[in-house]
Amino acid sequence: MGLLFAAAGQSAATAEPSPLRYTAQARAAGLSAHQAQALQRKVDGYLDKLRGRGTQVSPNQIDMNGAMLNVTVPGEELPRQLVPAAEASQQATVCKNWADTNSPVPYGWFCAYEREWGNGDSIGMYACDNYFIPWYNNGSWQNNQTTGTVPRVHYAAGGYADMPAAPSIQGYTMNWTVVHSITNCQ
Repeated sequence: MGLLFAAAGQSAATAEPSPLRYTAQARAAGLSAHQAQALQRKVDGYLDKLRGRGTQVSPNQIDMNGAMLNVTVPGEELPRQLVPAAEASQQATVCKNWADTNSPVPYGWFCAYEREWGNGDSIGMYACDNYFIPWYNNGSWQNNQTTGTVPRVHYAAGGYADMPAAPSIQGYTMNWTVVHSITNCQ
């Protein structure tokens, strides 16, 4: 079943040849040299885990071909926009946490969060596909896709389960450790 996942979903993409461009952008956004380097190491770790299923497109974003992995600056709770909006293919702040009740996840999106209550790194899925989940802890998710859209969670040990239809959320105890990937729509 693992081969099915490797062949399905996002097309292969490669990592940016030089992370220096993104480190410079992070520095221009006000990060210290230490923060910019730590952020790049974190992004590089994700690129390794994604094994060709993503491309770095900004200091803290990885394009997963239909989804965007938004990475927090180490030590911060939520991703933030580090490049001007005109330069970003998707906003790093699309996947909101629940504390921001005035700005819910946009209609049509499924957001998976590294940590509970919409905190930590996030993957905003906007195109129907299967997306690898690179986390090993308890997190959360928010489904604001077209009403009635049912996502499916695929388990690392095999098998799957349908998640609740949109609109729906799970704010805590989403055990990412056992999850291989999510197909955000059927």
